[in-house]
Amino acid sequence: MKLIKTLALAATGLLVSVQAQAVAVDLSGWTAEGGSSSWNVQAGNDSVLQTVNGAPTVFFDPTATSSQNTALSGNIRVGSDGDDDFIGFVLGYNSGEIFSSSADFYLIDWKQGDQSGWGQGLAISHVTNGSNGNTTGTGGSYWQHTAGEVSLITRANSLGNTGYADLVDYAFNIIFTSNLIEVSVNGTTELSITPADVSGVSSFTDGSFGFYNYSQAQVLYSAIRSTDCSQTPDAPECQTGTIPEPTTVALLAIGLIGMGAAGRRKLVR
Repeated sequence: MKLIKTLALAATGLLVSVQAQAVAVDLSGWTAEGGSSSWNVQAGNDSVLQTVNGAPTVFFDPTATSSQNTALSGNIRVGSDGDDDFIGFVLGYNSGEIFSSSADFYLIDWKQGDQSGWGQGLAISHVTNGSNGNTTGTGGSYWQHTAGEVSLITRANSLGNTGYADLVDYAFNIIFTSNLIEVSVNGTTELSITPADVSGVSSFTDGSFGFYNYSQAQVLYSAIRSTDCSQTPDAPECQTGTIPEPTTVALLAIGLIGMGAAGRRKLVR
């Protein structure tokens, strides 16, 4: 009985800890830049749906000057099967950079299918000149990942040549510091880079976290959470390497609580 009670109490603490560390992100004050788009914040304000097939567009917090030392997590889903283009994220983004000739931010994009000189898969690039990016189809530096403009750094470990599937939820976690960008998908680390991996860079520039679409409609970013890794460095979301998905940790805690409750009921009988 004592062991069961201890397990239940520990599980309760674990669940509270997981919930307390990852905080819902309020997207209601975020704004869109770039090509034609329609970013629709959903009920609860921690999810957004982009519905337009257009030129590159970002949705970000214009008041945020820093998002480093943070882990950002949630789900991404393409809700239609009518296209096969780009979805993803931006890091260290500042207002006006999407089509600026003096841009300096990081682009994580995922394409579903091979097309017009760019292959399917998940990758990370350094954007230093977005002025040639305001075109759809075969043109534009964002499509071709033109060196010196949208320079490819590396493709993902296992998803580098694999497109996303339609109507499937993918859990993501992104750790962003001045010296590390790490991206996991469904609990597996796919991208991990340091400034040494980027030509001419000694540290990653800071700015806002944001979502990215290019020529892809009906993309839902949901249950967006932020974890302050400087305050809670032991949080699961802040660990480098393969990490447990937050839902997995929570389910484990709930299961242990259930074991404790079942044990108490059995003893009462």
